[in-house]
Amino acid sequence: MNFDRALLERYRTLLQTTDLQPAYQEFIRMFRWLRTELERQLPGCRFQGGICENAMEYAYFSFCPPELREKSLKLVVAFVHRSFRLEAWLSGVNRAAQCRWARQLSACPPPMETAADPARCDWLVRLPVETDLSDGPGVAAAVKEAAGQLLRIAGA
Repeated sequence: MNFDRALLERYRTLLQTTDLQPAYQEFIRMFRWLRTELERQLPGCRFQGGICENAMEYAYFSFCPPELREKSLKLVVAFVHRSFRLEAWLSGVNRAAQCRWARQLSACPPPMETAADPARCDWLVRLPVETDLSDGPGVAAAVKEAAGQLLRIAGA
C-alpha cells in the first residue's frame, strides 16, 4: 500500500512549525469537559462511552434522554473540524430507526437542517450551536438549549 508522501510531509511540517498539536489537545480538553459537564447537569440521560474522534472530520459524543430512548432516537454533540462548528444532532440509535423517523422529521425550521439521505448520514436533524468555545459554562448552556429544541421537534 502506498501513501501520499507530500501530505505526510505537510503534516510533519505543521507539527514542527505550528501549535497544531497543543491547539488540538486544548480542543480535546474542552470537548471532554463539555461531555463530563453535560453528564453532571443531565443526570437522567444515558451517556454513551467517551468522546469519539473521526479522523479530524468530526468529534462527537452521544446521550439519550429517557423520552428519546423509547423512540429509538438519541442526541449527539458534534464538532465539525472543517467548519470549526459545534452542532447538536438528532439521530437514530441505528440506521433502521433513523430511516423510520426520517419522514416524520423532514420539515424542520431553520437553522435546523434535515439529512438528505438518512440511510447514509449520521444524523436526522442537525442544529448549529452558536457559542464562544472558550466559555465552558456558556458552551454547556448553548448545547442544552439546542438539545431542547431537538427534543421538541422529536415530540419528546
